[in-house]
Amino acid sequence: MHKAPAVTYPVGRSALHAWLLGSISLIGALAGWFWRMQAAPESWSQWLYALVLLLVSLAAFRHWWCFPSGQLQWDGQSWRLNVLDRCLCGPVSVHLDLQGWLLLCLHSEEGGRRWLWLERRTAAINWHALRNAVFSADGGSVSGLERSQ
Repeated sequence: MHKAPAVTYPVGRSALHAWLLGSISLIGALAGWFWRMQAAPESWSQWLYALVLLLVSLAAFRHWWCFPSGQLQWDGQSWRLNVLDRCLCGPVSVHLDLQGWLLLCLHSEEGGRRWLWLERRTAAINWHALRNAVFSADGGSVSGLERSQ
């Protein structure tokens, strides 16, 4: 098997990630509305549910909005994420593959993790090279488990 070529891919906010956050918030709001229609009117627990749902949804969207832009690089031997004048190195694992979108986790050598939502439309010309690097036997792992050779 040939090694995957070096590739650099832009990283930033993802429209799919925002859509998923919005969908989950809407489902939570609908569940609360159905609960309100069936329960005693003006229950304190319904107000608590609404407040917690609002705060969690706002926190999730704020996290999405503040996600920094950067570059994910594969040099043929290791992965490097350059974000905000900081460089994180380590292996990546694929947790979701929807052909046009990838959810990756970079396992930093310092012990942290960085979740990355990548989209084909961000840099379509490099998408194939990125997927080759991610799915090559030496480039990454699938679902957090190392691929057997």
